[in-house]
Amino acid sequence: MTSPDDRSDRLGRRISDPLAIRALAHPARLTMLERLSVEGPATATECAALVGLSPSACSYHLRLLARYGFVEESPDRGDGRERVWQAKARGWQTDVDESVQGGEAQAAQAAVTRVLVSTSDDKVLAWADGQTGEPEEWRRAAFMSNSTIVATAEEVAALTASMMDLVAPYLASERPLDEAPAEARYVHAAFRLVPRLGRKEP
Repeated sequence: MTSPDDRSDRLGRRISDPLAIRALAHPARLTMLERLSVEGPATATECAALVGLSPSACSYHLRLLARYGFVEESPDRGDGRERVWQAKARGWQTDVDESVQGGEAQAAQAAVTRVLVSTSDDKVLAWADGQTGEPEEWRRAAFMSNSTIVATAEEVAALTASMMDLVAPYLASERPLDEAPAEARYVHAAFRLVPRLGRKEP
């Protein structure tokens, strides 16, 4: 996730180190970090069941995330036989200065963007394939739209900030599932505002 300078820190920790950004450019690591951020502490074995890797592989990925400050060991539970990990930050956003950091930062940001889009698309397509068995109220509530807007960079930044203001009270990091209404469930919310490249026509 990227952010213009005038956006608030409500998206979480700002990351400028290309190596830290690269650490997130891996589907399993990103999925595990999301799991810890949304649902709370977990072990490598519990993460392994989620991402389809071995517990030892997940331990490696969790240690790498810890190296760059995304997760940490949790004292909340466990009997000492296996590490329990928790998210260290509520969220994150990339904040690189390509004019200073050069191509390495640009490549890292492109890599993590690809993983973010891919994992988001997986969630949306899973809903598209499985929605038939879902309650009607959820099928009606689900929303997907592709639109072309005409805007300046400043207007896009303002629009992004407005959308985040709207969604902020519902973020899982701010509103735990067990504190929400009984009928609430996790909902994937993805916003993409990107300029067309190479031409101005729709």
